[in-house]
Amino acid sequence: MRLVFIFSFCILLTGCSSRDSSPDISVSGKKKYPDQEIWDGKIEVTSDGRRQSVVQAGHILSFERDKITIFRKDVKVDFYDKSGELQSVLTSDSARIEEKRDLFVALGNVVVVSENGDVLKTERLYWDRKLQEVSSDTLVVLTTELDSLQGYDFVSNEDLTSWTLRNPTGQTFRQRRE
Repeated sequence: MRLVFIFSFCILLTGCSSRDSSPDISVSGKKKYPDQEIWDGKIEVTSDGRRQSVVQAGHILSFERDKITIFRKDVKVDFYDKSGELQSVLTSDSARIEEKRDLFVALGNVVVVSENGDVLKTERLYWDRKLQEVSSDTLVVLTTELDSLQGYDFVSNEDLTSWTLRNPTGQTFRQRRE
């Protein structure tokens, strides 16, 4: 009888586990659990009826009170310009949207490919919608038609056509401006 009870208890414990039962954020030392979860999800972000981006991820967690959405597992974001044309594609291990700050943060193996073929690689990338600016505070590798550079403190406009990079190393075939 005791063996049956132990066996039943073990089945109950394993049967109640979920894909990921751990909380995802901690605010003021308190663990928070998501209000909503989506597996293999896709979210379309619009503004005034115009598509701005489409976010896909293996696991999406929404914390409504804190206004934070976390994307995990194979994150892919398609960004669109004002005319609705695909502007760039971002992939990363994870990401989050902080609605209060209007900030998107991509983390881990971040790669951005622009429509003209420019490629940006880093471990952490920020997109500030208010400033319409992309930035990174970690090592960045940037490859364009004219450049193969790496450096720090990357700051750019949203379409990666105008950027700055601190302590760059690598090659460029741009003409020097006097």
